[in-house]
Amino acid sequence: MPKSLASLCLVPLIAATMAGCAANGLQQASTLSDYQNMQPAERRLLQVREWADPQAMRSVEAIYIEQAGVVPGVVENSGVAPERFNRVVGKLTQTVCRRLARGGFEITADPALASHQVRLNITGFETTNRVSAGASRLIGFAIPGPLSPRIPIGIGALAVEGEMLDGDNRQVAALEWSSRNHLASSGGFSEIGDGYALAQVFADSFGDLIVEARNTVSETRQSTERGVCNDMFDAATEAGGPAD
Repeated sequence: MPKSLASLCLVPLIAATMAGCAANGLQQASTLSDYQNMQPAERRLLQVREWADPQAMRSVEAIYIEQAGVVPGVVENSGVAPERFNRVVGKLTQTVCRRLARGGFEITADPALASHQVRLNITGFETTNRVSAGASRLIGFAIPGPLSPRIPIGIGALAVEGEMLDGDNRQVAALEWSSRNHLASSGGFSEIGDGYALAQVFADSFGDLIVEARNTVSETRQSTERGVCNDMFDAATEAGGPAD
């Protein structure tokens, strides 16, 4: 391979490596009620810290999911208008609800009817660079195929902590998670596009943790009333903001 061509190939490779590592340096905060049981693990190719008590899952009857919180400074530092950022908050809460409902848990909108509750907090966020995302879209049109290659610059990131608590506020499951979107993903043309996509990735990982723990001790499956999860998104975004 000619030296000049090799150099051109190395540039995106180095940039891709830097983009992948950058999420580890994403500014985060501690929001969980307890960290003493947390252990390193891998979820969907990401390094995380997690913990779940399978025996505690026997007592889960219905789960109430609080609207996801946001650590002070995250929205301000992102430069995203609060009403826009609320769409990420709503998406995170909604997708966690859907994942747990799909896993056979009953999600209730009434905390008085719940045996357990889920608390979520966005602890870090970086926007999608719309110019880079647009250039990536052009590359995708020029290089047809099953993947959507992206320029490894300006890809958004998200960090979330989630936990499930029993009626005595004792932690029975927790996940500490952060990620930058990958190079074969689509962040759209919005500054919150990657945040949207990553909210789903967190929801899948958090749901996997809880469902897997439940499955080791119980085969009980419950159902969730239609519309509960969508209402969570609506509640977060009622202040408005254009759709993505």
